Amino acid sequence: MPNWDTPGLFYDMPGLMYDDPNPWPMPTPPMKTTRPHTPVHIITHNGTLVIAAANNHPEVAARLPSGYLATATTLCTKVSGDVTGQKTAKGELGNLTKTQSANLSILHHGMAQASKTAKLAFPGQTVKLHQEFQIGEGKHDLASFLGRVDIVLGSIKTAANLTAFKAKGWTDADTTAIQTARTTFGPAEQYREQSKSGAKDSTTTKNADAAALYENILTIQNAADLQYPATNSANAGVRDEFRLGIFPPDHGGNSTPTPVPTPAPAAPK
Repeated sequence: MPNWDTPGLFYDMPGLMYDDPNPWPMPTPPMKTTRPHTPVHIITHNGTLVIAAANNHPEVAARLPSGYLATATTLCTKVSGDVTGQKTAKGELGNLTKTQSANLSILHHGMAQASKTAKLAFPGQTVKLHQEFQIGEGKHDLASFLGRVDIVLGSIKTAANLTAFKAKGWTDADTTAIQTARTTFGPAEQYREQSKSGAKDSTTTKNADAAALYENILTIQNAADLQYPATNSANAGVRDEFRLGIFPPDHGGNSTPTPVPTPAPAAPK
């Protein structure tokens, strides 16, 4: 009978007796199929390579459903577009009319002129220049820019500031040009809300598409893994084409599994 009170477990094999503290090996962890926290551009890069490899190896493509590679190609292109769309949503925040686009150029020019004049009118007054004339503020989205324009216009119109500006060559026409261009945009806050909404919607779309593309990549890799198993060293080159064992970096299913060591025979007792 086994000695159940001793560490480990004695069990009989033909001609051998083992003393193994863990006689049942842990099962191999399941292959991860959910998208990891991988930058989307890494997914699209590897997706492009894997899809190209499948197109170059009909024997792998034959293992996949009809039209699978074409669908994966379209999706890979779409994910790249989703990234661009998200950047746009976080940038200019919406579609501007031709008039607004022209007036935006006027505003940028007017703000640059106001900044230069303010530095001449109030030399060394760092706090005033920063707070009242927004010098040094760096946010470039449309809502933030329009908000800065509003602050600068209000500061220029203050009597003391306007007097100092005019002493440096500023005229009422310069103020009016900025004000007129600014009026075409309406409240800055509406663009801020568009930015938040647009960026959120774009992020949701990008994440969903990236997850789908990731699954496509794994499916193609699985077909290649079945066609060209790692147990045959001659397959190393073609496996590299499919990024097997390379992408994703934490994907254990694409490499040769580590064999479970055989317990050493226990010393006779």
